[in-house]
Amino acid sequence: MRKIFVITLLLFFQITSQFAQTDIADARTYAEGLGVTVTGIVTNDDELGPIRYIQDATGGIPFYDPTIADLLNTGDEVTVTGEIGFFNGLKQVVSVVDYTINSTGNALPASQLVTPNQLNENTEAEIVTINNVVFSDGGGGSQFTGNTTFGFTSNGEAAVIYVRTGSPLVGFTIPQTPINLTGIVSQYNGTYQVLPRGEADIDGNFVDNIKQANITKTSFDISWESNFAGSSNLKFGTDPTNLTQEINNGGSTTFHSISLTGLDATTFYYVQVSTENGTNQAQSAIRIFSTESNSTGEMKIFFNRAVDNSVSTGVDAIYKPGSEIIGEIVNLIDNAQTSVDMCVYNINQLSIVVALNAAITRGVVVRYIANSGTLNSALDGSIVPVEFPNLKLNGSALMHNKFMIIDQDSEDGSWVMSGSMNMTSNNISDDFNNILFVQDQSLAKSYTLEFNEMWGGDGPSPNIFSVKVGDQKTDNTPHNFIIGGDLVESYFSPSDNTTNAIAGSLLTADNDVQFAVLSFTMNDMRDALINRNNNGVDVRGLIENINDIGGDYDALVAAGVNVKAHPETYDIHHKYAIIDANDPASDPQVVTGSHNWSAGAENSNDENTLIIHSPIVANIFLQEFEARWDGLLESVKGVESIPGFDVQILPNPVQNIATIQMDSEKTNDVVLTLWTIDGQQLQSRILRKVNGKELVEIDVNNYPSGNYLVTFQVGNAITAKQMVIQN
Repeated sequence: MRKIFVITLLLFFQITSQFAQTDIADARTYAEGLGVTVTGIVTNDDELGPIRYIQDATGGIPFYDPTIADLLNTGDEVTVTGEIGFFNGLKQVVSVVDYTINSTGNALPASQLVTPNQLNENTEAEIVTINNVVFSDGGGGSQFTGNTTFGFTSNGEAAVIYVRTGSPLVGFTIPQTPINLTGIVSQYNGTYQVLPRGEADIDGNFVDNIKQANITKTSFDISWESNFAGSSNLKFGTDPTNLTQEINNGGSTTFHSISLTGLDATTFYYVQVSTENGTNQAQSAIRIFSTESNSTGEMKIFFNRAVDNSVSTGVDAIYKPGSEIIGEIVNLIDNAQTSVDMCVYNINQLSIVVALNAAITRGVVVRYIANSGTLNSALDGSIVPVEFPNLKLNGSALMHNKFMIIDQDSEDGSWVMSGSMNMTSNNISDDFNNILFVQDQSLAKSYTLEFNEMWGGDGPSPNIFSVKVGDQKTDNTPHNFIIGGDLVESYFSPSDNTTNAIAGSLLTADNDVQFAVLSFTMNDMRDALINRNNNGVDVRGLIENINDIGGDYDALVAAGVNVKAHPETYDIHHKYAIIDANDPASDPQVVTGSHNWSAGAENSNDENTLIIHSPIVANIFLQEFEARWDGLLESVKGVESIPGFDVQILPNPVQNIATIQMDSEKTNDVVLTLWTIDGQQLQSRILRKVNGKELVEIDVNNYPSGNYLVTFQVGNAITAKQMVIQN
């Protein structure tokens, strides 16, 4: 017994010594892989992502653990235990094994006044201020964009800041005058950079929060804010290089609004606002806005799998088999009079190619863009010749769009196709998808601007020397349209900060949110849904790829969000969200398009997204969602058994704790989910690399007595066991 005690005592001292408490400056001298315990004040929130920087009197160091990050706020004093690691040269604490929040609301460490040349190992992870900063991109009205570095100089020395996607600074006008810059020093592969956390870290003059409202065929309002009181001035025109009209309203305010009247319908206007007071002056980037068109605003929405019309509030959702959806597309092409621009990830539908060839023959200008790294068998000419010019683009990421534009110069003949559907047999007929057709000339002209940017010009043949894809593109299209009396927002990725728009839409929910997505790895959407769920909003969601690296499925389940893995044979390929469909008084919306909820879609892929503010459209999509959601209960029961996988519930009936005994002949990940008998998901977890006999426990202490269902998903197969709880 004494030997056992001595060994245990030695192990205790080894473990506690490995993670001994030390100050941060000392911890920064530790080699990679060594254990450390440090205490410091948290100096950032989620504007820098899931990483948290902490600082004590001796230095600063970040730690990375997404499961902890959301529990911490700026000013918390936290003790963290983990290992020293590196990410692109940045020293940090990783593999966190323990943390304690000691206190909250503490004052942040004082910022150190430094010069750009003092951004180095000695200041890494600490709060600093650099005075007299002049941005290289300032003065031209440019904006801060996500996932981008911006150069600056200060008294002859140069450095950069980094603005992360989702930062509060995204969309802010880059100051044109010298400012004082505050932020946290970080490092990326040997380059030291400053990470500003928001507007408060930029001490200078600028205007921001530029919004368009009250859009009509002949007018709209522009509002903005300035960080100093001054006049309200605006220049505008139809040529961004020559803003010929000017409105100067004078005054002295930080909140500004000007109405533009006497405008033309279906016209894009370029606007630049400015504010001055005799001492300070700031102006915005040149923004583009659209008036309402004279088009009909007709919108046709189709789903390629069955819908649930029992929840219709008057306009039934329409199910169309894949062949009929292709017929709708071919019919639009056959009726095109002047132009067809098609921009779709991949295609194997020869009937569409035949229709495009016929359009060329009758004098219609046809242009086609596809993804460069994907099989586009209908475009190889082996069966049907391809008689129209086409480009395969974005080899560094994905040309992932799914849109088509018909006759953009026609008032009543212009159409835009959007949605989640690729032009392949599997995506059209098997996977779950939506597709919509919108008759609106202003929207068609906007989509044409995006197409031309990727095409390299507005001519019938591409200009390969001017082609722009991915992060080469700029935010150069209008975002707000009035279509059929409803507000419709339009965004293209990666230039337009689409993730901010989607997360912002989710955060408007007052009553309910439903979503169905293929991939979900963006923390911005995760945080928005958890926020709404925690504020009493009824959130339900379906996710197809629950095992994606960095996926948010587990985090959503852990936060109590009613989200389900999709177990059916074919994929949920949708990328939609429905906001307040059951609350017509609370701005019902639908988000749809090609944009998966992923970092690739936000930062590098070419994507298109619509946010439609309409109670009718919201209810139409709700009819699709309910069919998927209600259909799950029968589908999750799956097969009677899975070959090579056996499972038992012990005991059954169960009280307090249920023990699940699994026996797997092969190594498999197993998704275990507990359901009520009417299909409400109660808890779910992913059991990694199950092999042989394994036991896992489920805590059922808080559930009332009754019948429940436990499902086990192995690969694409799913089986279920009934469990009786007697509490």
